[in-house]
Amino acid sequence: MDASPFIFPDWASLPQLVVQLISEKVKSIADYVRFRAVCSPWRSASLLKPCHLPPQLPWLMNPRWFSLKDDGTRLFYNPWESKIHKFHLPETSNMKCYASHRGRLLLATGGGSEVFLLNPLTRDRVHLPPFNTPVKHIRDCWDDPCNDFFIMHTSSLSVGKMTFSADLTDRDCLITVLLHHSRLILCCQVGDSCWTRVNICPNLLSEFVDVTYYNGQFYLLYKKAMEIIEPNKLNERIVYNFEPELEVVRGCLLEGELGVYMIGSSTLKEGINMFQFQEQPFKLKLMTNTNNRVLFNNGRIWLPLCSDDWDSTLDGDSMYMDFEYAPPVWGRKRGVWFQPSFV
Repeated sequence: MDASPFIFPDWASLPQLVVQLISEKVKSIADYVRFRAVCSPWRSASLLKPCHLPPQLPWLMNPRWFSLKDDGTRLFYNPWESKIHKFHLPETSNMKCYASHRGRLLLATGGGSEVFLLNPLTRDRVHLPPFNTPVKHIRDCWDDPCNDFFIMHTSSLSVGKMTFSADLTDRDCLITVLLHHSRLILCCQVGDSCWTRVNICPNLLSEFVDVTYYNGQFYLLYKKAMEIIEPNKLNERIVYNFEPELEVVRGCLLEGELGVYMIGSSTLKEGINMFQFQEQPFKLKLMTNTNNRVLFNNGRIWLPLCSDDWDSTLDGDSMYMDFEYAPPVWGRKRGVWFQPSFV
């Protein structure tokens, strides 16, 4: 009796519920994209914007080398799989990527006439006010009463940081951008027609280091002090001075589950350390246990993650740096750490 011929299973005909249950077991964004690319039935049975995926390990968006023609192709290096993912994003053509936060890239034209946030996985765009238009200047104790707006100089636009106070779908979400070369702090909400400037103390301008927004307040870091500002109470600024033996040499502010942290170097202890800001009474506490935090650094931008979320993929208490390349004609280019997300 002849053996029955082997019949290959028709994976495309799996019940939709079974495909959906399998898709919910996929934890990697790269694997999820591959899963949806198997066939049309699998793609239709799985969610375009899944919510079950855990926080992802960052990819490094390679800097674009200027050429005669920019077709919008962008390269993302996945160091955990040693693979380069190529995305065709026509909306990024002739745009510069300045920063990233929560799965969004901050893109702008060279002169700042067009600014938007882009999720390269879903192609969703959120338009922001241009950088080359007048900026609202909220009056506070240091302002000229005759000046409500001022014009930004965009010839040397350099964004050092971007943060969101909440999800972009939240109507109260505040987007904060730091232009570090000109030491300007700008904020806006989705739908605003212009940016709003947050003043830096004139007496401490030369010592300004970084800014972040947490729990309804701006935190401004200086070499020897911390300033806390509420957006609606700019005349009620609170300045905390550090202890004489502590001076921030180089640092960056981060928002965490328990408050605001500073990562960087100081005169208190050699090397790069993590400090937690505590109020009432104010104290800058050196963190001896970083809870297996892993740091990804891109110039002035730091991305902290917990190594426990990825089993043995990451070693705790370590740091990953981007690369900097300086060709003789184009000048220095940096990659951008990007944490992929569908939401």
